[in-house]
Amino acid sequence: MPLRLRLFLPVSFIIVFVVVVITIYFVNKSIEIFQSSIEDSLELEVKTISKMFERESSLKLEKVKTNLNIASAMLSSSDFNVSSKTFKSKIRNQVTGKSYKEHLHTWYLNGHEVYGDSVFVDSLQNIFGGTVTIFQKADSGFVRMSTNVLTTKKERAVGTYIPNESPVISSVLSGETYFGRAFVVDDWYITAYEPIIYNGEIIGIIYVGDKEKDLKELKSILYNLQIGLSGYPFIFDKGGQFIIHPEREGEDWDDYSLLSTIKEKQKGIIRYKHKGKEKTMAFRYFPDFELYIAAAVFTDVETAELRRDTIIGAVLTGSVSILLLLGFIYYFTTDRIYRFFTELQKSQRKLDTVSKALKDSEERYRKLFDSTGDDIFVTDIDENIVEVNNSTCETLGYSKSELLNMKITEIKTEKYKKYVSENRNIIYKKGFHTFESEHITKDGRIIQVEFTSRLVNYGKESLILSVVRNISKRVESERQILSAIIKGEERERQRFAREMHDGLGPLLSTIKLYVNELNAASISHNERKELIRHSNELIDDAVSATRTISNNLMPTVIHSYGLIKAVEAFCDKVNKTNQLKINFETEYLEERLDDNLELILFRVISELINNTIKHAKAENVFILLIKYEKKLTLYFKDDGVGFDVDDIINSENKGMGIKNIISRIKSISGKYEFSSVPGEGFTIKIEIGV
Repeated sequence: MPLRLRLFLPVSFIIVFVVVVITIYFVNKSIEIFQSSIEDSLELEVKTISKMFERESSLKLEKVKTNLNIASAMLSSSDFNVSSKTFKSKIRNQVTGKSYKEHLHTWYLNGHEVYGDSVFVDSLQNIFGGTVTIFQKADSGFVRMSTNVLTTKKERAVGTYIPNESPVISSVLSGETYFGRAFVVDDWYITAYEPIIYNGEIIGIIYVGDKEKDLKELKSILYNLQIGLSGYPFIFDKGGQFIIHPEREGEDWDDYSLLSTIKEKQKGIIRYKHKGKEKTMAFRYFPDFELYIAAAVFTDVETAELRRDTIIGAVLTGSVSILLLLGFIYYFTTDRIYRFFTELQKSQRKLDTVSKALKDSEERYRKLFDSTGDDIFVTDIDENIVEVNNSTCETLGYSKSELLNMKITEIKTEKYKKYVSENRNIIYKKGFHTFESEHITKDGRIIQVEFTSRLVNYGKESLILSVVRNISKRVESERQILSAIIKGEERERQRFAREMHDGLGPLLSTIKLYVNELNAASISHNERKELIRHSNELIDDAVSATRTISNNLMPTVIHSYGLIKAVEAFCDKVNKTNQLKINFETEYLEERLDDNLELILFRVISELINNTIKHAKAENVFILLIKYEKKLTLYFKDDGVGFDVDDIINSENKGMGIKNIISRIKSISGKYEFSSVPGEGFTIKIEIGV
């Protein structure tokens, strides 16, 4: 056997073995990755549908709250009377179906008897949709006097009642408005129940609601979703009945052990057999609707084509690789010098190609860098400017060579120089940071800017790349708009104050007439009692109207006694509830501030306290207000659960309280700084020039 062949055979066996092992591993790994991808896709579909359900539930609740406000306002503005007359009516328990007769009071609304009348509830339904009901309090519960809720026979559910055992009734009888899920006649609704108070007593309920879920719409959406080649989403309830399913709608799970596993896990991935074929299913329990959301595919159908293509491709690739490697090794022993120089030439050509591509890439980068409309700065760890684009030179009026010999602090106004180091520390710590600042141009103009900075590691050096946008016009526009809005709000409150006076005038004049009539000698004893009763009712109406309107007026304590007294009074009210302990301190504030500034600061502080009460689960709050030289500083800190500030501010569906606070601060050209970590409380520092 030639020496060349004897050297070649052992190496060839090793190559064949290695290539076969790698091919088998590659095939198995590819199938495993694809199966994992299928599971991820199913979980994503289920999560997406869950988010859709969550949004639907949230929108339903918000809609019901709005509808209740409208219904309550329209009922309050209507002519509503309770007669001493009663009538006997057959009423039915909506839960047990048991019926009996009950004496009910005769109510009148806008001149019509309420019982069985549909004008008022249907007019509200035409305005905002959903269902509306007026209940009267009875011995066994609250009876539907007027409603557009229908029974299973498509009849108005007048005469049905909610029993006293219902959590809805417990909430209403305590004087609270009930929001949430409730069983209405024969279905689940998102509901709101508000007590009707007459002469200081709870005599009934005004209700609005909307069906919890619209199965027709959900079916339309889910039936149009296609997952892979064989997959589809479906919905089933806690009892295992398929609510929405392209093939088995209305049927039940036939595998009880699998259903038990699903209920136990609540969410995840399960593989199971269906009609002799393996299926992969992702599922998640949605507690608000008490439903399970799932998506499943036939595993073999999804992976069959991939298995075939992967095996064929791997075998072909492995075979070609073996042949090429064997041929290369066999011929290398005789042609190694020739091949060496050939490869050297190829490497040189590749190097030339790479060098040219690198040069072209550098030119493209420079064109993009210089043609962008925003200013771009690159600074080193010592705050030196190491690179700028053409837009930066045009904005600041310096040449590029001048800027490259300057530090970033040299183009800052005195007001913002002291924040440079602080902002850069945040960038080095977090890797990125967005903040506002001020630049001063070569000719002395001041430009308000927004920095979006990111840490860039270049070799062993850490540089900061900052994209800077001129926001002067935007900031001024926001300030003017917000200032106008706030002044408009205060004018509106003053108008409400005048309306309170004008609205109470007729009531008080009528009371005076009744009192004058009491002095007349010609009236009988019964007439005198009737006049006294009417006078008391009018006085109650006047007191109630005064209290309601006054609570919505501007905080007059600010105008009378100033910001400090107003905040102290507000904090005292909160402290008396024992829900939160607030410590409020001031320094160097002997004189009153500008009226508009005091009002905005009061709104900001009260909003911060309200946010803490609603969301923070805090026990203590510390507030410090300091005036030093020409700067007013407000510190606010709580020991609550904290939150991710960036996540709240960037969210579209939450954080309106924080955004309102930011808007008010900007309206008076103030600066703010948030600090909060989940589990470690919340801190805000606000600085305002005075």
